[in-house]
Amino acid sequence: MILVLAIIALMLAIYLFIKDAGGQQIISSQFDSFYRPFQAETIVRHEYVAKPDLIWKTLTTLQDYCLWFPGINRILPVVDAPRYVHRFSFDRFLFEPGAFIKIRPKSFLPSFNGRIMGMETNKKLEMEMRFSPINKETVSFQINLTPSGSSEVVCRRSSYGLFSFLTTWGFTDSGSAILHNLAHFIPEDKIENKEDHDLEAENAGPQLSRETIIAQAVQAGLDGNMDLINAIPDKPTRGLAKAALVKSKRSGGMPEQLVKALAAGPVAAPAAAPAESTGGLPAFTNNEDLIAFVVNKALDGDMDPINSISEKPLRGKAKATMVKAKRTGKRPAMPDLPDAPAMPTPATPSSNESEEKLIARLIDAGVQGNMDEINALDNKVLRGKIKAAVIRAKRANK
Repeated sequence: MILVLAIIALMLAIYLFIKDAGGQQIISSQFDSFYRPFQAETIVRHEYVAKPDLIWKTLTTLQDYCLWFPGINRILPVVDAPRYVHRFSFDRFLFEPGAFIKIRPKSFLPSFNGRIMGMETNKKLEMEMRFSPINKETVSFQINLTPSGSSEVVCRRSSYGLFSFLTTWGFTDSGSAILHNLAHFIPEDKIENKEDHDLEAENAGPQLSRETIIAQAVQAGLDGNMDLINAIPDKPTRGLAKAALVKSKRSGGMPEQLVKALAAGPVAAPAAAPAESTGGLPAFTNNEDLIAFVVNKALDGDMDPINSISEKPLRGKAKATMVKAKRTGKRPAMPDLPDAPAMPTPATPSSNESEEKLIARLIDAGVQGNMDEINALDNKVLRGKIKAAVIRAKRANK
């Protein structure tokens, strides 16, 4: 009789495997399942660009299991308390090995008992769960920190007995997506956000007055660069800058108050891109080349370039590309490094050249289209006067 039941269970498991394999699922996790008489096991692996403590926080939040764990409708703690309202309260639940829980499956069946078998903070969590009265499973989550800086989570579900094949029931259809679902509930790294905001505030430099912002934007607009005006976040200030630009173009030069405002703050960054970006990265013309460069460096064991990307979305995209390249074994093509542009030498009056001669020479150069030496001037007031004279000269030539 036992042999007949074992054969029936084996045939049923084979049927379920064939049925599940027929469904095409798009899941980013690596998964596999094993079955032999009286023993079944499923394994799911997934890599996250997140710290182990954030993943651990999600795994130990039992009240959220109904949102990402397939087959669970609700998990309740079992608390030894005199008042009934405290018996299923997570506020009084002591999360430790041996603690009991109640699992309500997504079916017509009642709740079943489970318990926490073992735990190692930020590394491993093991629980005993029951979804039917005839079979129980041991569910374990293992968190491994990879050399690339990401975290790999391994979910292993195993069961023993005559009805162990129930562990593989619907695994390909829904059970294999367990860690794929978990990715949507891992909290964002707020500490990293704070560091990024502090770095952005550091790179932003000193705060400028409204007049200085308008003056620098108008100066850039007279040179044909509207990016500085369009980047002003305050809408009224942006409108004043555009109005001042129109007025400056009509009068042939910047108003006296704007010329004075230029001396009140630091010089705006030049339009030309530097040879190296923040963090010592080459200044590529597009983000795809930058990502390919830092991913190749990371795969060679150098994580400094990818960690030095200041923009968090771009850094996250680069790390995701690195994880994908590591998983598939296909590296992105290494881009050619851009050549460092020659930096213009600041123009200063020499002993044989007076300031009037310098202004006349730079105006002639500006009319011919060479603005590098003018932009390199240290004297902001002088630079503004020369640029205004260049604009007047160009209009006179027309």
